[in-house]
Amino acid sequence: MDKDRQQRLRRLAAAYKRRTEAAEAAHDELVAEVLAALDAGDKQAEIVQEIGFTREWVRRKVVDARKRAASDL
Repeated sequence: MDKDRQQRLRRLAAAYKRRTEAAEAAHDELVAEVLAALDAGDKQAEIVQEIGFTREWVRRKVVDARKRAASDL
């Protein structure tokens, strides 16, 4: 493999990793805020309208959070 390709591959892999980590962090922040909104009594329909995701997406995040909380006990 030539040096140019090696450099491109390394650069692109590093960029991909940074963006993936940033996306995961943004996901975690969004989920935390959605859960906080639900805990505060906000309606799921209002949350869905604000974030542009489905009710099913929100429901799955709630289920996942409950599973994590139960396993932490």
